[in-house]
Amino acid sequence: MKQTHTLTDVDSMQYSPARRRRTIPRLAPETLRFAAAVIGVWFASHLTTVQRCAAAANDALFQPVPIAVVDPGTRVRDESEQVSWNRQILVASPKINSGDIDSLSGSIRDAATKCALTIMARVEKSTSQGHYELKQIGVGYSVDGPAGRIIISSDTASDLDVPLGFIARQVLKTNERQLAEVSLIAQSPALAMFDAPSVMLRNGQHRTYLTRHLVYLDPVSGEGAMVTWLLVPPTDEEHPMAIINQPMRVTKWSTNESRKIHVDANEFNFLGVPGELAFALEDLPPGIDVAWTKRAARLAGKKAFTTTELRELADALREAMEAK
Repeated sequence: MKQTHTLTDVDSMQYSPARRRRTIPRLAPETLRFAAAVIGVWFASHLTTVQRCAAAANDALFQPVPIAVVDPGTRVRDESEQVSWNRQILVASPKINSGDIDSLSGSIRDAATKCALTIMARVEKSTSQGHYELKQIGVGYSVDGPAGRIIISSDTASDLDVPLGFIARQVLKTNERQLAEVSLIAQSPALAMFDAPSVMLRNGQHRTYLTRHLVYLDPVSGEGAMVTWLLVPPTDEEHPMAIINQPMRVTKWSTNESRKIHVDANEFNFLGVPGELAFALEDLPPGIDVAWTKRAARLAGKKAFTTTELRELADALREAMEAK
């Protein structure tokens, strides 16, 4: 299926305040205040010495690198600092929710919903200042088992006593290959930003996008949140990516998402095997919608960031959150 996108002109985007999603009503105002406060101070206070020198020298670009993959066997929960992957950011468990559901066989349905996309972090406390630092961000796939949720891979599932059928193993292998396309755009001791390819349901069609994730940490409390928004994949090297005209989403760490999936039977082959566009996400991770400002929108689609541009984006996102 040939895809068409309506590219967003920043000047014509809707900037009126978006209706707040009440998924966590008691925490929603605190979440935004926390997000605005943290994102406003992370850059100035927590750049590494190397990054400070680079910024002072030539305002160098952060160089994108592949994101880390969480080690199979890792337990998905908040742990002590002695554990490498010790903070859960998001567990997104897929749920077939809409579309051509009747076209799915039981085996395909089970395989498509077996494993959950999982984002984790390694957080440590600095011995010099007593502040928390975001040492690493990673992704993987997890399943819920007798001993709790655990990260697996297609090669290690049997060793970890996780039964995977043939189809589920093939689906997991495909998902693992997609992880290789996830790029870490920038990282500091308080922030990590990465792009992940995604298939989203928009205007009744399954379309490919990039979901940009900005994960940040409060260095004092050790708590964190994540901002996500959709970008149209780049068409050239010269221009920034277009932002989809919908609000950004703020999600607190340790969120467990029931990720709703839409099915398109036209994207299955004659053997009933799903293609790349067979399943689409209905929405971004749950949380609170924040309307874009023109300042934030002009920066949020850049392919790479200098230290100055990243500082400007952080400040623009803070302003948008404070406007809620």
